[in-house]
Amino acid sequence: MIHPQSLASFEPEYSADCLEFCPFDQKERFLVGTYQLLESTDSKASSKNAQRIGRIYVCDSAEDTRGSSMRIVERQRIETSAIFDVKWSYNKVANRELVGVACASGALSIYNTNSSDADSEYLSHLCTAQDTDDLENTTMCCSLDWSNRVVAENKPQIVTSQSDGSVRLLEFAESRLETQNRWQAHDLEAWIAAFDYWNTSVVYTGGDDARLKAWDMRMDPTGGLPVLNSRRHEAGVCSIQSNFHRPNLLATGSYDENVLIWDTRSMRKPLAEHNMGGGVWRLKWHPQNSSLLLVAAMYNGFHVLDVSADVDSAQADIQPHISFMDHRSIAYGADWCQAHDSNDSGWLIGTCSFYDRIVHLWRQK
Repeated sequence: MIHPQSLASFEPEYSADCLEFCPFDQKERFLVGTYQLLESTDSKASSKNAQRIGRIYVCDSAEDTRGSSMRIVERQRIETSAIFDVKWSYNKVANRELVGVACASGALSIYNTNSSDADSEYLSHLCTAQDTDDLENTTMCCSLDWSNRVVAENKPQIVTSQSDGSVRLLEFAESRLETQNRWQAHDLEAWIAAFDYWNTSVVYTGGDDARLKAWDMRMDPTGGLPVLNSRRHEAGVCSIQSNFHRPNLLATGSYDENVLIWDTRSMRKPLAEHNMGGGVWRLKWHPQNSSLLLVAAMYNGFHVLDVSADVDSAQADIQPHISFMDHRSIAYGADWCQAHDSNDSGWLIGTCSFYDRIVHLWRQK
Protein backbone atom coordinates (compact mmCIF):
# COMPACT_ATOMS: atom_id res chain seq x y z
CA MET A 1 0.00 0.00 0.00
CA ILE A 2 1.34 3.43 -1.00
CA HIS A 3 0.99 6.36 1.42
CA PRO A 4 1.91 9.62 -0.36
CA GLN A 5 2.82 12.82 1.45
CA SER A 6 1.08 16.17 1.13
CA LEU A 7 2.80 18.45 -1.38
CA ALA A 8 0.89 21.60 -0.42
CA SER A 9 -2.05 22.65 1.74
CA PHE A 10 -4.53 25.48 1.91
CA GLU A 11 -6.87 26.47 4.75
CA PRO A 12 -10.15 28.10 3.67
CA GLU A 13 -12.06 30.08 6.29
CA TYR A 14 -15.13 27.83 6.05
CA SER A 15 -15.48 24.05 6.19
CA ALA A 16 -14.43 22.47 2.88
CA ASP A 17 -16.68 19.78 1.38
CA CYS A 18 -16.12 19.66 -2.40
CA LEU A 19 -13.25 20.12 -4.84
CA GLU A 20 -13.11 20.08 -8.66
CA PHE A 21 -10.21 20.61 -11.03
CA CYS A 22 -10.86 22.66 -14.16
CA PRO A 23 -10.94 20.44 -17.29
CA PHE A 24 -10.18 23.20 -19.80
CA ASP A 25 -6.77 24.68 -19.03
CA GLN A 26 -3.35 23.34 -18.10
CA LYS A 27 -2.83 25.54 -15.05
CA GLU A 28 -3.81 22.83 -12.57
CA ARG A 29 -6.58 25.18 -11.44
CA PHE A 30 -9.25 23.91 -9.06
CA LEU A 31 -12.36 25.07 -7.23
CA VAL A 32 -13.12 24.47 -3.56
CA GLY A 33 -16.68 24.65 -2.27
CA THR A 34 -17.28 25.46 1.40
CA TYR A 35 -20.08 25.29 3.94
CA GLN A 36 -20.59 27.24 7.16
CA LEU A 37 -23.57 27.01 9.51
CA LEU A 38 -24.27 30.23 11.42
CA GLU A 39 -26.33 29.28 14.47
CA SER A 40 -29.04 31.66 15.58
CA THR A 41 -28.41 33.55 18.84
CA ASP A 42 -32.04 32.83 19.76
CA SER A 43 -32.01 29.66 21.88
CA LYS A 44 -35.62 28.96 20.87
CA ALA A 45 -34.90 29.07 17.14
CA SER A 46 -34.82 25.76 15.29
CA SER A 47 -31.79 24.57 13.33
CA LYS A 48 -33.85 25.02 10.15
CA ASN A 49 -33.65 28.77 10.72
CA ALA A 50 -29.86 28.75 10.95
CA GLN A 51 -28.12 30.60 8.13
CA ARG A 52 -25.93 28.51 5.85
CA ILE A 53 -23.27 30.48 4.02
CA GLY A 54 -20.53 29.36 1.66
CA ARG A 55 -17.75 30.45 -0.61
CA ILE A 56 -16.18 29.28 -3.86
CA TYR A 57 -12.39 29.45 -3.90
CA VAL A 58 -10.56 29.49 -7.23
CA CYS A 59 -7.02 28.21 -6.65
CA ASP A 60 -3.94 27.27 -8.65
CA SER A 61 -1.27 24.78 -7.74
CA ALA A 62 2.11 26.30 -8.51
CA GLU A 63 5.45 24.50 -8.63
CA ASP A 64 8.87 26.09 -8.40
CA THR A 65 11.06 26.07 -11.49
CA ARG A 66 12.83 22.89 -10.35
CA GLY A 67 9.56 21.10 -9.54
CA SER A 68 10.82 20.21 -6.05
CA SER A 69 8.08 22.03 -4.13
CA MET A 70 4.48 23.16 -4.61
CA ARG A 71 2.20 25.82 -3.21
CA ILE A 72 -1.48 26.71 -3.53
CA VAL A 73 -2.34 30.22 -4.71
CA GLU A 74 -5.82 31.64 -4.16
CA ARG A 75 -7.01 33.57 -7.25
CA GLN A 76 -10.65 34.41 -6.56
CA ARG A 77 -13.35 33.95 -3.95
CA ILE A 78 -17.11 34.18 -4.51
CA GLU A 79 -19.63 34.48 -1.66
CA THR A 80 -22.61 32.11 -1.97
CA SER A 81 -25.05 30.08 0.02
CA ALA A 82 -23.42 27.03 1.62
CA ILE A 83 -22.21 24.63 -1.07
CA PHE A 84 -22.87 20.89 -1.27
CA ASP A 85 -21.45 20.08 -4.71
CA VAL A 86 -19.48 21.61 -7.57
CA LYS A 87 -19.22 20.01 -11.02
CA TRP A 88 -17.84 21.23 -14.33
CA SER A 89 -19.44 20.58 -17.67
CA TYR A 90 -16.56 18.58 -19.14
CA ASN A 91 -17.50 19.61 -22.65
CA LYS A 92 -17.91 23.24 -23.61
CA VAL A 93 -21.47 24.43 -24.18
CA ALA A 94 -21.82 26.83 -27.12
CA ASN A 95 -18.07 27.39 -26.76
CA ARG A 96 -18.42 28.38 -23.09
CA GLU A 97 -16.76 26.80 -20.07
CA LEU A 98 -19.42 26.19 -17.42
CA VAL A 99 -19.52 24.92 -13.86
CA GLY A 100 -22.57 24.09 -11.74
CA VAL A 101 -22.89 24.73 -8.00
CA ALA A 102 -25.43 23.00 -5.73
CA CYS A 103 -26.37 25.24 -2.80
CA ALA A 104 -27.98 24.81 0.62
CA SER A 105 -30.53 27.43 -0.43
CA GLY A 106 -31.97 24.77 -2.74
CA ALA A 107 -30.66 26.55 -5.82
CA LEU A 108 -28.56 25.34 -8.72
CA SER A 109 -26.24 28.09 -9.99
CA ILE A 110 -24.21 28.15 -13.19
CA TYR A 111 -20.96 30.09 -13.54
CA ASN A 112 -18.84 30.62 -16.64
CA THR A 113 -15.19 31.40 -17.11
CA ASN A 114 -14.15 34.77 -18.48
CA SER A 115 -11.58 35.55 -21.13
CA SER A 116 -10.18 38.35 -18.97
CA ASP A 117 -6.51 38.04 -18.08
CA ALA A 118 -7.38 38.93 -14.48
CA ASP A 119 -7.46 35.75 -12.40
CA SER A 120 -9.61 37.54 -9.83
CA GLU A 121 -12.40 37.61 -12.44
CA TYR A 122 -12.03 34.03 -13.63
CA LEU A 123 -15.62 32.99 -12.79
CA SER A 124 -18.79 35.01 -13.10
CA HIS A 125 -22.38 34.11 -12.30
CA LEU A 126 -24.50 33.25 -15.32
CA CYS A 127 -27.87 32.02 -14.03
CA THR A 128 -29.64 30.33 -11.11
CA ALA A 129 -32.64 28.01 -10.83
CA GLN A 130 -34.41 27.88 -7.49
CA ASP A 131 -36.64 24.95 -6.55
CA THR A 132 -39.98 26.61 -7.33
CA ASP A 133 -41.94 23.93 -5.43
CA ASP A 134 -40.09 24.86 -2.23
CA LEU A 135 -41.79 28.14 -1.44
CA GLU A 136 -40.12 28.57 1.96
CA ASN A 137 -36.61 27.73 0.66
CA THR A 138 -36.15 24.96 3.21
CA THR A 139 -34.93 22.32 0.75
CA MET A 140 -31.21 22.03 0.09
CA CYS A 141 -29.66 21.07 -3.25
CA CYS A 142 -27.32 18.19 -2.39
CA SER A 143 -25.73 17.21 -5.71
CA LEU A 144 -25.69 17.80 -9.46
CA ASP A 145 -24.51 16.08 -12.62
CA TRP A 146 -24.23 17.06 -16.30
CA SER A 147 -25.45 14.86 -19.16
CA ASN A 148 -22.66 15.83 -21.58
CA ARG A 149 -19.61 14.10 -20.07
CA VAL A 150 -19.19 11.69 -23.03
CA VAL A 151 -21.10 13.45 -25.85
CA ALA A 152 -21.02 17.23 -26.25
CA GLU A 153 -24.42 18.94 -26.34
CA ASN A 154 -25.53 22.51 -27.02
CA LYS A 155 -28.47 22.05 -24.63
CA PRO A 156 -27.20 19.72 -21.92
CA GLN A 157 -29.38 18.46 -19.12
CA ILE A 158 -28.50 18.75 -15.44
CA VAL A 159 -29.93 16.55 -12.71
CA THR A 160 -29.99 17.65 -9.07
CA SER A 161 -30.92 15.86 -5.86
CA GLN A 162 -32.69 17.66 -3.01
CA SER A 163 -32.77 17.19 0.76
CA ASP A 164 -36.53 16.50 0.73
CA GLY A 165 -35.94 13.38 -1.39
CA SER A 166 -36.94 14.99 -4.68
CA VAL A 167 -34.93 15.08 -7.90
CA ARG A 168 -34.97 17.78 -10.58
CA LEU A 169 -34.14 17.49 -14.26
CA LEU A 170 -33.18 20.79 -15.90
CA GLU A 171 -32.01 21.92 -19.32
CA PHE A 172 -29.38 24.60 -19.87
CA ALA A 173 -29.92 26.63 -23.04
CA GLU A 174 -29.24 30.21 -24.07
CA SER A 175 -27.84 31.17 -20.64
CA ARG A 176 -30.96 29.96 -18.87
CA LEU A 177 -31.98 26.97 -16.77
CA GLU A 178 -35.41 25.47 -17.34
CA THR A 179 -36.86 22.78 -15.10
CA GLN A 180 -38.15 19.90 -17.23
CA ASN A 181 -39.27 17.54 -14.49
CA ARG A 182 -39.36 17.10 -10.74
CA TRP A 183 -40.35 13.99 -8.84
CA GLN A 184 -40.23 12.42 -5.39
CA ALA A 185 -37.45 9.86 -5.72
CA HIS A 186 -36.73 8.97 -2.08
CA ASP A 187 -38.47 8.99 1.29
CA LEU A 188 -35.53 10.73 2.96
CA GLU A 189 -32.70 12.97 1.73
CA ALA A 190 -31.68 12.34 -1.88
CA TRP A 191 -27.92 12.65 -1.44
CA ILE A 192 -26.84 11.97 -5.00
CA ALA A 193 -28.11 11.99 -8.59
CA ALA A 194 -26.04 11.01 -11.63
CA PHE A 195 -26.49 10.28 -15.32
CA ASP A 196 -25.58 7.12 -17.13
CA TYR A 197 -23.12 8.89 -19.40
CA TRP A 198 -23.61 6.34 -22.19
CA ASN A 199 -27.41 6.48 -22.05
CA THR A 200 -28.41 9.84 -20.61
CA SER A 201 -32.08 8.91 -20.65
CA VAL A 202 -31.21 6.99 -17.47
CA VAL A 203 -30.65 8.78 -14.16
CA TYR A 204 -29.40 7.05 -11.00
CA THR A 205 -30.29 8.37 -7.54
CA GLY A 206 -29.27 7.47 -4.01
CA GLY A 207 -30.96 8.43 -0.78
CA ASP A 208 -30.77 8.26 2.99
CA ASP A 209 -33.42 5.53 2.74
CA ALA A 210 -30.57 3.19 1.63
CA ARG A 211 -32.08 2.84 -1.84
CA LEU A 212 -30.21 2.95 -5.13
CA LYS A 213 -32.70 3.73 -7.89
CA ALA A 214 -32.65 4.15 -11.65
CA TRP A 215 -35.13 6.24 -13.60
CA ASP A 216 -35.78 6.20 -17.34
CA MET A 217 -36.61 9.71 -18.52
CA ARG A 218 -38.50 8.26 -21.49
CA MET A 219 -41.05 7.10 -18.90
CA ASP A 220 -42.72 9.69 -16.65
CA PRO A 221 -40.91 9.42 -13.28
CA THR A 222 -43.53 11.46 -11.43
CA GLY A 223 -45.50 8.27 -10.93
CA GLY A 224 -42.78 7.17 -8.53
CA LEU A 225 -41.93 3.90 -10.30
CA PRO A 226 -38.19 3.53 -10.96
CA VAL A 227 -36.80 0.94 -13.36
CA LEU A 228 -34.44 -0.13 -10.54
CA ASN A 229 -35.01 -0.06 -6.78
CA SER A 230 -32.04 -1.75 -5.15
CA ARG A 231 -31.61 -2.41 -1.44
CA ARG A 232 -28.15 -3.86 -1.85
CA HIS A 233 -26.57 -1.03 0.18
CA GLU A 234 -27.38 -1.25 3.89
CA ALA A 235 -27.30 2.49 4.67
CA GLY A 236 -27.73 5.80 2.86
CA VAL A 237 -26.46 5.87 -0.73
CA CYS A 238 -24.43 9.05 -1.17
CA SER A 239 -22.14 8.57 -4.17
CA ILE A 240 -22.68 7.37 -7.75
CA GLN A 241 -20.58 7.75 -10.88
CA SER A 242 -20.86 6.18 -14.30
CA ASN A 243 -17.51 5.19 -15.83
CA PHE A 244 -17.01 7.65 -18.71
CA HIS A 245 -14.38 5.42 -20.36
CA ARG A 246 -16.37 2.18 -20.45
CA PRO A 247 -20.09 1.65 -21.05
CA ASN A 248 -22.13 -0.38 -18.56
CA LEU A 249 -19.78 0.18 -15.62
CA LEU A 250 -21.10 1.99 -12.54
CA ALA A 251 -19.63 2.71 -9.10
CA THR A 252 -21.75 3.43 -6.02
CA GLY A 253 -20.89 4.19 -2.41
CA SER A 254 -22.77 4.41 0.86
CA TYR A 255 -22.67 5.17 4.54
CA ASP A 256 -22.42 1.39 4.91
CA GLU A 257 -18.73 1.94 4.02
CA ASN A 258 -18.86 -0.16 0.85
CA VAL A 259 -17.97 0.65 -2.75
CA LEU A 260 -19.99 -1.46 -5.20
CA ILE A 261 -19.15 -1.97 -8.88
CA TRP A 262 -22.09 -2.78 -11.17
CA ASP A 263 -22.77 -3.93 -14.70
CA THR A 264 -25.71 -1.66 -15.55
CA ARG A 265 -27.19 -4.30 -17.86
CA SER A 266 -27.76 -6.66 -14.93
CA MET A 267 -28.07 -5.03 -11.53
CA ARG A 268 -29.47 -7.89 -9.47
CA LYS A 269 -26.13 -8.02 -7.70
CA PRO A 270 -22.85 -6.07 -7.98
CA LEU A 271 -19.80 -7.40 -9.79
CA ALA A 272 -17.60 -6.62 -6.79
CA GLU A 273 -17.53 -4.76 -3.50
CA HIS A 274 -14.89 -3.33 -1.20
CA ASN A 275 -15.18 -2.06 2.37
CA MET A 276 -13.50 1.34 2.83
CA GLY A 277 -13.66 1.57 6.62
CA GLY A 278 -15.64 4.80 6.36
CA GLY A 279 -18.76 6.11 4.65
CA VAL A 280 -18.22 6.64 0.92
CA TRP A 281 -19.16 10.25 0.20
CA ARG A 282 -17.56 10.76 -3.24
CA LEU A 283 -16.33 8.59 -6.11
CA LYS A 284 -14.32 9.87 -9.09
CA TRP A 285 -13.03 7.74 -11.99
CA HIS A 286 -9.57 8.62 -13.28
CA PRO A 287 -9.46 11.06 -16.26
CA GLN A 288 -7.57 8.57 -18.48
CA ASN A 289 -7.25 5.21 -16.70
CA SER A 290 -10.61 3.39 -16.71
CA SER A 291 -9.59 1.16 -13.78
CA LEU A 292 -8.62 3.72 -11.13
CA LEU A 293 -11.27 5.06 -8.77
CA LEU A 294 -10.74 7.88 -6.25
CA VAL A 295 -12.72 7.47 -3.02
CA ALA A 296 -13.54 9.96 -0.25
CA ALA A 297 -14.18 7.68 2.72
CA MET A 298 -15.38 10.22 5.30
CA TYR A 299 -13.88 9.05 8.65
CA ASN A 300 -11.17 6.95 7.01
CA GLY A 301 -9.37 9.28 4.64
CA PHE A 302 -8.96 9.19 0.85
CA HIS A 303 -8.07 6.19 -1.29
CA VAL A 304 -7.43 5.10 -4.85
CA LEU A 305 -8.80 1.69 -5.84
CA ASP A 306 -7.72 -0.43 -8.79
CA VAL A 307 -10.90 -1.87 -10.30
CA SER A 308 -10.37 -4.70 -12.77
CA ALA A 309 -13.76 -5.37 -14.33
CA ASP A 310 -14.81 -7.66 -17.17
CA VAL A 311 -18.48 -6.91 -17.68
CA ASP A 312 -18.80 -9.51 -20.43
CA SER A 313 -17.87 -12.32 -18.02
CA ALA A 314 -19.60 -10.61 -15.05
CA GLN A 315 -16.38 -10.58 -13.04
CA ALA A 316 -14.54 -7.81 -11.23
CA ASP A 317 -11.83 -7.39 -8.65
CA ILE A 318 -11.06 -4.39 -6.42
CA GLN A 319 -7.61 -3.83 -4.95
CA PRO A 320 -6.55 -0.91 -2.74
CA HIS A 321 -3.79 1.07 -4.46
CA ILE A 322 -3.11 4.26 -2.47
CA SER A 323 -4.28 5.73 0.86
CA PHE A 324 -3.87 9.37 1.86
CA MET A 325 -4.48 9.80 5.59
CA ASP A 326 -3.21 13.32 6.38
CA HIS A 327 -6.69 14.76 6.88
CA ARG A 328 -7.93 14.97 10.48
CA SER A 329 -11.64 15.39 9.82
CA ILE A 330 -14.43 14.15 7.56
CA ALA A 331 -13.07 13.36 4.08
CA TYR A 332 -15.59 14.87 1.67
CA GLY A 333 -14.16 16.49 -1.49
CA ALA A 334 -11.75 14.86 -3.93
CA ASP A 335 -10.75 15.10 -7.58
CA TRP A 336 -8.06 14.21 -10.08
CA CYS A 337 -6.19 17.01 -11.82
CA GLN A 338 -7.28 17.05 -15.46
CA ALA A 339 -3.84 18.14 -16.74
CA HIS A 340 -0.85 15.83 -16.53
CA ASP A 341 2.81 16.03 -17.47
CA SER A 342 3.95 12.53 -18.34
CA ASN A 343 7.43 13.39 -17.08
CA ASP A 344 6.39 14.25 -13.54
CA SER A 345 6.34 11.99 -10.52
CA GLY A 346 2.65 11.11 -10.48
CA TRP A 347 -0.89 12.24 -11.15
CA LEU A 348 -1.96 15.23 -9.02
CA ILE A 349 -4.95 14.78 -6.69
CA GLY A 350 -6.75 17.36 -4.56
CA THR A 351 -8.69 16.49 -1.41
CA CYS A 352 -10.46 18.48 1.29
CA SER A 353 -11.95 17.80 4.71
CA PHE A 354 -14.65 19.46 6.73
CA TYR A 355 -14.11 20.49 10.35
CA ASP A 356 -10.34 20.96 10.08
CA ARG A 357 -10.94 23.18 7.01
CA ILE A 358 -8.02 22.05 4.94
CA VAL A 359 -7.16 21.24 1.31
CA HIS A 360 -4.23 18.95 0.44
CA LEU A 361 -2.53 18.27 -2.88
CA TRP A 362 -0.72 14.95 -3.34
CA ARG A 363 0.29 12.61 -6.14
CA GLN A 364 -0.76 9.15 -7.21
CA LYS A 365 2.51 7.40 -8.03
